[in-house]
Amino acid sequence: MARSHGADPVELALGTADALSGVANDHAAMLVSARRLVEHHPTNAQLLSVCAVGVTDMDPRQALRQYAYDMSTDSTSDQLVASLPVDGTVCMVGWSGHLVDALVRRGDLHALVVDSLGDGQDALRVLSRNDVSCELVAQEGMASAAEEADVTIVSALAVGDDSVLAAGGSLAVASVAYCAQRPVWMVAGFGTKLPQQMFEPLVQGIRGRPDPWASGHDSVPITLASHYVGPGVGPVPATMLQRAQTCPVAMELSHHLK
Repeated sequence: MARSHGADPVELALGTADALSGVANDHAAMLVSARRLVEHHPTNAQLLSVCAVGVTDMDPRQALRQYAYDMSTDSTSDQLVASLPVDGTVCMVGWSGHLVDALVRRGDLHALVVDSLGDGQDALRVLSRNDVSCELVAQEGMASAAEEADVTIVSALAVGDDSVLAAGGSLAVASVAYCAQRPVWMVAGFGTKLPQQMFEPLVQGIRGRPDPWASGHDSVPITLASHYVGPGVGPVPATMLQRAQTCPVAMELSHHLK
């Protein structure tokens, strides 16, 4: 699990819950395993949340089982299916499992996909295979895509109190859409909201490097968004994202995010 890369964050987090359940009776082994997983996947908030549950709960096996169930039954995709505009155009950046699933299920939407470290190409391939109208947007066209889309989607990799960590390019498209007074929706699935004590070192580890422009990630202020869509919620005012459920605070994992 620690060396697995390129997998969907949710699938990786679910695999982590299953793996940690195997050492639930050995707290020392649980902590070592969780730290190793976090070190190898420092931007996967869902995996971090699973690890935090495992190392803090008095009954980790049951807690992990329940957390995995809640994650696997996340209704964020359902909210998007019900809420996205009919026959509309959506601007997205990189990969978002919830959004790709919603686009495939709807079938009537056109997706403008901005690439981000190849993840946009992955999204485009899945959408094309499922006959969803879509096109890849070059970096020089991302501003126009945000201006013209009916809604721009920022898919949160991790959520803090005032900002979200998202794929590189998300800050640019969200800023353009905001200035053009176009809707910006932040999509945050179950397990992406972190306590601020854990979110800050995660972001600092990515954005605090000497060349943050090469990190492949953006920190996007929640104030740029008009709405939030998440588990059983949405679209509601983006400020509601600050009230989303968080995982337990596990400071013993935080320094492994840097």
